[in-house]
This record gives sequence, structure tokens and C-alpha cells, in this order.
Amino acid sequence: LGVGAFALTPRRSTEFLLASAALVAKAVLLAVLLGWSLARTREKLPVRDETPPILRFGLAVAIALGVTALVPAFGLEDRSSEQATVTLVAIGIATVVLRRATLFQVLGLLVAENGIALAATAVEGGMPLVIELGALFDVIVVAVVATAFHERIFGELGSGDTHELRGLRD
Repeated sequence: LGVGAFALTPRRSTEFLLASAALVAKAVLLAVLLGWSLARTREKLPVRDETPPILRFGLAVAIALGVTALVPAFGLEDRSSEQATVTLVAIGIATVVLRRATLFQVLGLLVAENGIALAATAVEGGMPLVIELGALFDVIVVAVVATAFHERIFGELGSGDTHELRGLRD
């Protein structure tokens, strides 16, 4: 998304260039954070979801297509940007709902957030730099908290499988 935003900078303001740099910085920071967390909490066996992969894929595609068809135009530069935004948000939410591994749920949140970031870059004139930096900070904080939860769950249960949390009671 950051590289795509850089491709749009010749037609935009210098603030848009800085916002594009913020998107790239976010991608690098999140990749390092998630890679570090994954290295510290490596599963012995893959977390098996109850739903087969082909069914999860079909459900995610159906949800994305359905939501994209139902959401009316909401004012971005072109309709394809709107559809891509809605599709990313829908796929992110579907990932959170359909996957049991906590890191996949974090990735689903990041995919949904990338849809919102795409909308911000596709707004006529772009979003102000202050808003972009605020969103960058929020996403980093959410990702840090989510990976901290993942590591805590892994430390307590020996797995990042959210299905294991069902056995916990007061």
C-alpha cells in the first residue's frame, strides 16, 4: 500500500509523500514486530482450524464480493478504490472470524486497517499528515498490544490457538 501511495505522489502534495513514507514505515515496523513475535512463539504443530481451507477461502471471497456489491459509493476518487477498500476490510474481518491462530487474527486486523488506509490515500487531495501519523500510531499500538496478548496466551497455554481459551472459566 505504501509503494502504491508513492506511485501516486507526483500528482499530490508533499504531505502525501510524507504520508506514503509513514505507510512504508508502518509496514516495516509491523513486519519486524510480527516476525519477532513469531520467532519467540513458534508452534510445535500448525494450529488446525475447524473449517477446511477451501471453505474458509470460499467464505472470505463470498463475504468480500457480497459486501462490495452491497456498499454504495462513498466518495473516493474512483469506484475501484472504494471496492478495494471495502474488500480489504471484509477480508480482514473474515480472517479474524475464520482463523483460530492468534497471529492470523492480528494479521486480519492489519488487513482491515490497510483497507482503511487505502481509503485515506484515495480521498480527493489525500488525508492531512496529522491524521495519517495518528492512524500510524494507533495501528502500531494495537499491533503491539495484540502481539503481547498472543505471547501471553502462548506462554500460559503453550499455543496461540484461541480454541484453547474456550476451556478457561472463572
